[in-house]
Amino acid sequence: MAKKILIVDDSPSVLAILEDMLDDLGYEVITASNGKQACQKLETTQFNLIITDLTMPVMDGIAFAETAKKMPSCKFVPIVMLSSEEDAAKIAEAKRVGISTFLRKPVKELQLKTILKVVLGA
Repeated sequence: MAKKILIVDDSPSVLAILEDMLDDLGYEVITASNGKQACQKLETTQFNLIITDLTMPVMDGIAFAETAKKMPSCKFVPIVMLSSEEDAAKIAEAKRVGISTFLRKPVKELQLKTILKVVLGA
């Protein structure tokens, strides 16, 4: 059974690129365009990994990660923050709410594979 990954990003092109990459690697991918929509998906589906953008409308990545980590079904699910952000305060805040690691935009397949290996042992 394929591991399930939730991708949260307000950019349709980023969602499509990541979904294609992860599909090719054999993962089951579900997408959401903001943190609020992603929280709704967490209520009905168990994921092995979450990849979320930092800057999004409705609910940003930090607020989403903080909310997700409070859900019993998501407490131990690794969350990867997708961003081009280099602000040390934002990075510290993301780590405080439980972000496992960061994935830099634009995403490169080798970088994605390395992070998957680290967080999922895949």
